[in-house]
Amino acid sequence: MVNLNQRKNEIGGFFGFPFFDCTEISKSVLHYLINSSGGNNYTFVEDGRQAIKKVLLEIKDVQKLKCYLPSYLCHSILQPFIEIGLNINFYGHMHPLRADIDDDISDSIILIIDYFGTEFFERKKIKELLENGNKVIIDVTHSIFDKTRRILSHDNLFYISSLRKVLPIPDGAIIFHSKEFNCPSMNYSLNITPMLNAMLLKNMYLSDIIELLQMNPLDMKNFYLSLSKNSEENKDKQVIHINSISPISLMILSNISFDTILEQRKANLFTLYEKIINKELFLFCYESIKSPFIFPIYLNNNRIRKELRHKLIINNIFPPIHWEVQKIVPEKFVYEQQLSSRILSIPIDQRYSTIDMQRIINILNQDIPT
Repeated sequence: MVNLNQRKNEIGGFFGFPFFDCTEISKSVLHYLINSSGGNNYTFVEDGRQAIKKVLLEIKDVQKLKCYLPSYLCHSILQPFIEIGLNINFYGHMHPLRADIDDDISDSIILIIDYFGTEFFERKKIKELLENGNKVIIDVTHSIFDKTRRILSHDNLFYISSLRKVLPIPDGAIIFHSKEFNCPSMNYSLNITPMLNAMLLKNMYLSDIIELLQMNPLDMKNFYLSLSKNSEENKDKQVIHINSISPISLMILSNISFDTILEQRKANLFTLYEKIINKELFLFCYESIKSPFIFPIYLNNNRIRKELRHKLIINNIFPPIHWEVQKIVPEKFVYEQQLSSRILSIPIDQRYSTIDMQRIINILNQDIPT
């Protein structure tokens, strides 16, 4: 039987339903999102792939344009491009995840990802792409806490963020653009029900109510994990329909404190950078990270990553992997293939304290096999 202390010591996994800690709307995450749009308007949709599809459908003669996507990306980013039947091309990267893209690309759609809160695609470069007649989509999911990232405004520049990947909500994404979008109809998908149930069950798992009800913690954990997994798999299988963000997610965003989330994430990230001895583990230098999303480390090979991941898991630390290279991406992108087999993502979000980070540090400071 997994006792309560063991359960509370778990690090990682999707968010449970959050504690409401914001009493003033002006200090909420919702207020931040609405007021950090720079010179842009905003609209909320259900998830990130819907945000991308809505942007693509807003682009005139989109079917006639070439699309250039980063070769290091997840399926949910690819899905809307494939569904619409667009002409997809890929561009590569130099270490560490700096885009290597042809300066002469023109009259095309270019998607940019701010990997792990970095901004390697600088404003000057984005302006040059726009001047060449390109439509630019920047995925700011990882950099949503960077208050200055969305200052640049242009009719052919779109920002999207899958908020549910970063914040404790069952659904939600946002689009920023210089012109107003037609908001999605007031259709609220029932897709959020399994994820909302999973979040609530995770809260129960992390509390003492299980003992009171004489329930098996592992059974509950397996159940909420299966709800979450099935929810994600269903998104991959279904045709993307554009819906509004759910009222429950908007309510959560209006009742959680932006400053609390940001400051704890900053503190956790700084602690790891300061106290991890082996600096060769760092994928990026500390100064490169403009928004604290997650802490990526870079191992020498896949075998070492497996061994380290196993060691973290048996110590109740569950690091995800961002991402497996998609099969559609040509094999010539060797750097991305190697990175995908060597990267590991360490959770640093607001659920965890610097004491939790020390548990991670203690493991990473042990001798890692070579």
